[in-house]
Amino acid sequence: MQNRYFSDEELVAYLDGESEHTNMDEITSALKSDVKLNNRIDGLRLDKNELANSFDALEIGEMPDFLSEAPKSANDNSSIRNAIAASIVALVIGYGVGFTTTQNQPDWRDYVASYQALYTNDTLKNVALSNEDQKAELKLAAASIGKNITIEKLKNSTELEYKRAQVLGYEGMPLIQIAFLGTKGEPIALCIIRSGDQEKLGVEMEAMEGMSSAKWSKNGYEYLLIGGKDDALIYKIASEFSKVI
Repeated sequence: MQNRYFSDEELVAYLDGESEHTNMDEITSALKSDVKLNNRIDGLRLDKNELANSFDALEIGEMPDFLSEAPKSANDNSSIRNAIAASIVALVIGYGVGFTTTQNQPDWRDYVASYQALYTNDTLKNVALSNEDQKAELKLAAASIGKNITIEKLKNSTELEYKRAQVLGYEGMPLIQIAFLGTKGEPIALCIIRSGDQEKLGVEMEAMEGMSSAKWSKNGYEYLLIGGKDDALIYKIASEFSKVI
């Protein structure tokens, strides 16, 4: 399941060990499985000396009154200081001065997940191609990435109803999306892009945009199966597809 969203103020309080202003256990637990949350934490885990040097580089002069006059009572004003700290982080990152974070840029899977989040049952339920048209459409889509995919392999799963295949693109490279409906009517997509990397990676699960997803790679291709909220189902189908596609 996808973890809830934590504000920057909560994460700053977590990094400062201020348990009275954030749920430490909940964030610690979420960090075990939420890659994006780990990236945000890394981005906020700034060295104080580095931060000070960055402000010097900005030549902003004296600290603004609203910061220098911030109350010092830990009991009553930690949340205010946390909000200020989060704002400072955003400001410095926005100006691109002095330091970098380990936060990753979105890759093709992030864009696919955002696109898939727009799908509903109505998007696909009325798509009704003949078997011959499905084969022809799939053949053209698969050819765009230099791959041969038979429709029989895609229809082998009883948990999915095959709907269509289409060619999308990412950074000038073709990316194909093969769309299905699950047994509960949920839209599920198998997306494939050519990477050139021959390293084989097994199926890994990840929550993306509130949906279950599984990724793997082999023979120079990267795969993503995404849709619905049934982790067990997505893992099962991904494991099946990883063996035959």
